[in-house]
Amino acid sequence: MATKTITIDMAAYERLKAVQKDKESFSQVIKRVIVKPLDFQTFLKNIRKTSISEEATMAVETQIEKRHVPS
Repeated sequence: MATKTITIDMAAYERLKAVQKDKESFSQVIKRVIVKPLDFQTFLKNIRKTSISEEATMAVETQIEKRHVPS
């Protein structure tokens, strides 16, 4: 496996260290804590293959409508 050396400031180091579990490497901490970015095109392709129930569709539409109602 290839590796890369990075420089981080002490505040970043302390934050990593604070969430590090026993025997966990910093690479493992980063992969656990930092969510992999969403590949939107793959998401759309997968969602098109999947049918959802009428109930689920209505729930999504209700949530979308709530976003457009002024507070």
